[in-house]
Amino acid sequence: MKNTNKTRLDKNTTEIGLIIASVLILAGFIVFMVRHPEGTINSLNTFFWKVISIFGPFFMIFTFVTFIIALFLAFSKYGKIRLGDCKPQFSTPSYIIMMLLASLASAALYWSFTEWAFYYEGPGLGMEPRSLRALESSLGYQFFHWGITNQAMYTIMGVCIAYGVYVKKVPSFQTSAVCSAMLGEKVKGKSVIGKIIDFCVIFGILGGLSSSLGLVVPLASGGLKQLFGWEANAVIKIGIIVVIALVYTFTSYLGTEKGMKVISNAAAVLCICFLMYVLLMGPTTFIIKNIVNSFGYMISDLVRMSLFTDPIEDNGFPENWTIYFQAFYLNYLAMMGIFIAKISKGRTIREIAVATMVGISAGGWFLFGVDGSYSIKVHLDGDVDVVGLINSGIGDAAIYKILETLPLGATLLPLVILLLIIGFVAPSMDSASLALAETVTKKGTPSMILRIFWCVLLAVIPMCIILSGSKFDAIKQLAILISIPFVVIVVGMEIGLLRWLKQDSLSGLHDENIALQEKERLEEKNEE
Repeated sequence: MKNTNKTRLDKNTTEIGLIIASVLILAGFIVFMVRHPEGTINSLNTFFWKVISIFGPFFMIFTFVTFIIALFLAFSKYGKIRLGDCKPQFSTPSYIIMMLLASLASAALYWSFTEWAFYYEGPGLGMEPRSLRALESSLGYQFFHWGITNQAMYTIMGVCIAYGVYVKKVPSFQTSAVCSAMLGEKVKGKSVIGKIIDFCVIFGILGGLSSSLGLVVPLASGGLKQLFGWEANAVIKIGIIVVIALVYTFTSYLGTEKGMKVISNAAAVLCICFLMYVLLMGPTTFIIKNIVNSFGYMISDLVRMSLFTDPIEDNGFPENWTIYFQAFYLNYLAMMGIFIAKISKGRTIREIAVATMVGISAGGWFLFGVDGSYSIKVHLDGDVDVVGLINSGIGDAAIYKILETLPLGATLLPLVILLLIIGFVAPSMDSASLALAETVTKKGTPSMILRIFWCVLLAVIPMCIILSGSKFDAIKQLAILISIPFVVIVVGMEIGLLRWLKQDSLSGLHDENIALQEKERLEEKNEE
């Protein structure tokens, strides 16, 4: 994807009013949160968990049905349909890697070492806490929460937007524009509902991704303290955000081809080297056996995990983990849908489905499997009390304690973690700025100044929260709450997509699409 972004802001194609309204509302909330921190957090927390508790079973049904629809798209006759009249721009490895890092961000680094401990102490499926079964299945539950059923939501959103833009010729990657096109003549122009949809997209991305950038600060500051003895004061925290912001702003300026693809591939190589080092220097046999065993737990209990509401014991596990994860994925759904559609031109529906559900999931499983299994082993051997450290609220410190048990764990590995933080966060923030720019652009390519504006704002928000001494919980929960209505939007888009597919199949458009692909393959074969 060449960097063809315009350098000037086109007022005719850019929704200036939407930008101003979104920024002002967000700024107003941050000011209110800073002035009334306890009241804001308590009120939002109460409302948030009430919504999760009431609508949780519906989220589970929605996610599982979405997973079934994604499988249908992948393996039905519609899977052969190519989205766009050109060949894919990115190689398959780069294509999957960019989506993987955009979706995982830095949170995966932290949770890869620590999440199993929460499932060990408070397991699902009615298991006894701290039991052998709870420990053996802990990593399997992590595989499930970061795996194919939740990734299927990205599949659907990416295919809907890509099909709308590349096949139905919708002039914009805006979620609202695709929804309007699905409604046909019933909607002319941008309706009030369309503006609300775009506002929810903007607030969800700004709130969720700003929180992600802010929450990576403790992990990065822990590495700096390990290496240089620097305490995590305000200067260090702001400095971390500035460095990361400079990187993703620069990659945004370079464009997807020269910027995001390059840093994503570099981060992937470094991450693979790190994981192979942990695998080979650590208890290799145990790690491999635990990964295979955990994968078995996930596969065997996939349906039950997906629909486990715990009605009898009602210990809160589904609400705290499974349903929370599903709401968390909704927060990033529009961003990932726009980004996936943007880089998927020339791909078939099947390729998108396999890349998102299998490609992203497999990358996460490798990361969680190696790091999580090693963390479990050092805990079992008594080298590091991982559970105790996490219960003490210092999970970031636990990660560096775990690394210290490896050769070069106190010197080289913390430096690698710092580089991985930048490598994981930058692609995610880059894709966020792209999605934000596309959301306020009615047609054509977003201007570069618009991309840079969103890059800066994504960094300014966490800076303000850190300098004010506030926590990120309130803005993160509000962002997720605002994203929850996306359940209704996605259901409507699923119905609209299936209707489009049926209509275009009956009209013969799909036959022409597949015939053109066959013709191109024959021409390539003859050239060889």
